[in-house]
Amino acid sequence: MESRPSKRVKLSPEPGSRPAPEQPDPASIRSRRAAFLSSITRSISPPVSSRSGPATPQPRPDVAVVATKADFVARVQVSQTTSVSTPERPAATVPAIHPEETSAKQPKLIASPFKLTKIPDLPASNNIDTVSLHDILGNPLIKEAWIFNYCFDVDWFLNFFDADIRSQVKVKVIHGSWKKEDANKQAIDDACRRWENVEAATAYLPDPFGTHHSKMIVLFTHDDMSQVVIHTANMLAQDWTNLTQAAWMSPTLPLLAEKENAVVGKIGSGSRFKHDLQAYLAAYGSKTKALRDLIAQFDFSSVRGALIASVPSHMKDYSITKDANALLDQKLWGYPSLHRALSSILPRQQEASTSHIVCQISSIATLPQTWLNQFFPFLYGKSTPESTQQQLDSSRVSIIYPTPSNVASSLNGYASGGSIHTKAQSPAHLKQISSLRSSLCQWKQVSSGKARAGRHEAAPHIKTYVSFAAKPTQEKPVQDVQWALLTSANLSQQAWGTLRETGKGKHKEKEVVVQSYEIGVLVWPGLFAEDFDTGDEAGTSRASGVVPRSSETIRMVPVFGKDVPTTSEADIYGVTPTADTIVGLRLPYDLPLTPYAASDMPWSPQGTYQQPDRFGRSWV
Repeated sequence: MESRPSKRVKLSPEPGSRPAPEQPDPASIRSRRAAFLSSITRSISPPVSSRSGPATPQPRPDVAVVATKADFVARVQVSQTTSVSTPERPAATVPAIHPEETSAKQPKLIASPFKLTKIPDLPASNNIDTVSLHDILGNPLIKEAWIFNYCFDVDWFLNFFDADIRSQVKVKVIHGSWKKEDANKQAIDDACRRWENVEAATAYLPDPFGTHHSKMIVLFTHDDMSQVVIHTANMLAQDWTNLTQAAWMSPTLPLLAEKENAVVGKIGSGSRFKHDLQAYLAAYGSKTKALRDLIAQFDFSSVRGALIASVPSHMKDYSITKDANALLDQKLWGYPSLHRALSSILPRQQEASTSHIVCQISSIATLPQTWLNQFFPFLYGKSTPESTQQQLDSSRVSIIYPTPSNVASSLNGYASGGSIHTKAQSPAHLKQISSLRSSLCQWKQVSSGKARAGRHEAAPHIKTYVSFAAKPTQEKPVQDVQWALLTSANLSQQAWGTLRETGKGKHKEKEVVVQSYEIGVLVWPGLFAEDFDTGDEAGTSRASGVVPRSSETIRMVPVFGKDVPTTSEADIYGVTPTADTIVGLRLPYDLPLTPYAASDMPWSPQGTYQQPDRFGRSWV
């Protein structure tokens, strides 16, 4: 879907006009730009450009690179920075369709709905179709930005706004650091005193183990457009440079042309996405009322995807509800929200199903075996687990989490490990690792083959959950994708929720308790049907489905090194011989996966590692 063109200075002359000089002087550029900006009807008048600083936003000079556990609680600056180009309107989430040029019978090709972030220390060939923070924030027409995240360097990220409007953009920072002594809170409050246009609000966290881990940006521009970006990176220099991250970016959203239909559509439709986003924002109370009022004015009909979010909450055990439609009006968070979506889009899986879940995360919390046995069957598509005593089946689940050697060989060496967390010291931790070992896989490049993501050197902070039609193997490394989730949520009870018993005797009940804020987007092949039934019309069924109304065959396939699939790749991998439409899914990891060896252990920042990293440093 094409994005609405922005009202910006044209970079090339109109036909018949006098060509511009090849190298206009800076004063002339600034003068023309100031005249253009002042002509826009808006509530502020940006100052004339005075670009005396570096073109590339630099991390704060007082933050140093360290590779010691004691100091790594501070923000980490890497020496390389991203080169900045002229900001463009970000790519839409519903990507452009790429029909084959040679034959009308060839399938339509659709770009990945998830985009990897740019890694400046990797070659350009590994950064095709990637997105940078400058691409997201660099539009000079931005007038308001709401930024939700866990950790911030406000002075650093403000540099990515266009210099002419940097001090004029209304910026709202939403975080969860409520303790006065919290370094993150102190830094944010200090920055707000320096920047009159920046205001901070703290999300309410009723549980001491909960965090505000959501990562989202909502933008509003002077040409009456909006955009929602859901991603995986903290607002820190390290996260946007040499760590693997990704983003889902909505299309640019126009104002509603008429009063909105009161009917909320199917899971996956734009109206449902907007409804769920408003419900998520309502959990912040009055602090986000202004944002909710703004969002209500915009048309989300072009959005395709399901919002999967978590907020601190207590919910009744919904698993006793047999009718999936009865759950559509419930406020569900964490794994109940994901299960509701999967139940509505996937057909009931047969016992002989070969689907395989790849869970790729940057943190593994302390997880009881009962929780693991309960959580993963939902991803298989079962309504309830057969037994809470069943063991995690490695033939159905792979968990990608780096080893110490994976971290040591990364672009930042051991310094990358401060963003990757699990515990591997106590007997309880070691027992958990033992129970997961058969599913654990490395963050590593495969020795051969074409299914290479080009991100093995950039340590992972991204979180993805992908269901493949079958387990990727050496013989057939690439399998069709049944669904994919990009999210801030790691593998933890706080993020996804846990089932607890309340009350006593005959009053005993079960409830699902979620402790943290998280946010993500779920996609699947059926979303990209030309006649996808949104269910927005009154009287239509609200139950979603993976099968389009027509006979159109749609497949989602992994893509590597770029966002758009090709039919030649499909033929090589043998995954889509008869599809009418092929949707790419940009993977951050190579296929097939590399399992842990018997001697491998997961990386733990609490550990001690004498083996030198790529810079000759140890982690002590």
